[in-house]
Amino acid sequence: MKIIHRVEYLLGRINTTVLLLLLLVVVVVVVVVYFMKTAVHVAQGRRSDSKPKNMSSPWWPRACITRMMHRHTDSHIVGRLSRPCMAIGLVVGATALYGGGMALHHRNANDGAAVNTTATRAYTSGSPSNQSFMKKMKFKSGVSMLPHPEKEHRGGEDAYFIHKGECCVGVADGVGGWAEVGVDPGLYSRELMQHAVTILDGDDEDVHPGTPQRVLEGAHAKTKARGSCTACIVCLHEGKAHASNLGDSGFMIARNGVVHFISPQQQHEFNFPFQIGSPDSMSDPPSAADTHAVDVKHGDILIAATDGLFDNVFPDEAAALVAISKNKGEDPHTAAELLAKFARGRAADPRYLSPFAYGAQQLGLRYLGGKMDDITVLVAYLEGDDDDDE
Repeated sequence: MKIIHRVEYLLGRINTTVLLLLLLVVVVVVVVVYFMKTAVHVAQGRRSDSKPKNMSSPWWPRACITRMMHRHTDSHIVGRLSRPCMAIGLVVGATALYGGGMALHHRNANDGAAVNTTATRAYTSGSPSNQSFMKKMKFKSGVSMLPHPEKEHRGGEDAYFIHKGECCVGVADGVGGWAEVGVDPGLYSRELMQHAVTILDGDDEDVHPGTPQRVLEGAHAKTKARGSCTACIVCLHEGKAHASNLGDSGFMIARNGVVHFISPQQQHEFNFPFQIGSPDSMSDPPSAADTHAVDVKHGDILIAATDGLFDNVFPDEAAALVAISKNKGEDPHTAAELLAKFARGRAADPRYLSPFAYGAQQLGLRYLGGKMDDITVLVAYLEGDDDDDE
């Protein structure tokens, strides 16, 4: 009885405000722990609730765009926060996502390899046992080009190259505005790609598949045509896909039917990409290009394309389509044709919420449907070879 009376005495001494404060502390701790776990799941590239990627779900395109534009938040998770907890959730999520630096790393569920998707340089390491094999990789490539229907008479404005050594590929997209001053926008992009091949075939020891940035800079210096373009060059070297990308053309690596890596777009503002060009073009210098070095392995699929693909097809769709084509035994050219035709169908759909339309609506612009454009899709299967890719 003495113990009971003592407890009652102590409880009577505790102020109601103190009890409320203690309760609030408990609630805050629970919320912090929950969102730390959620943020870690997001950082590892998976969702805690394993929500299926259904096209009818409004979360699905938002998540795809988020990965494509490399915004390091999950708006679906933030949307579930109540107002009192929103600040806590954002702070904890930012701490967990950025605790290891400004890069966001996704963990691939199939092999555990980290993929860096920063907007500048991305370096990942493979296992030592894999590196010796990866030096014997090559591209088995195919390409499909579908000019804008109104530009078919001049062959469109895109260009590409596939190097004979099967270790380097590239795509470029001429800036259509030059047609307004009587210049064929395709001239610059085609000449740039031709010079890229010439430089790769040259004797300069400082230029090799591990230095696509030097290839881009050298090709730019040699190109004399008026105009400007976006450009992306990807090469295999010592077990990595080295790339130099400027503008809204780009590349992605698909592994087992899912996105392993995708290059971020470079834009001054919406629908105004970085571009290189002739001295009178007021364009960006080639040094402004993003450079990447992405760990790759046998069986991966490279997709390099102009914005005609990326404006109309979500990355998840592209990765799944080329994987299906390859699993059916189809060659890279057939896979590229499949993807390009799929993009053209989406571009012609006025009611489709395309990546381009979604980006416009995020900025408050009224736009719905695909974006008709030249479409160039280059698909390359990464395969083993007896010779070094160097």
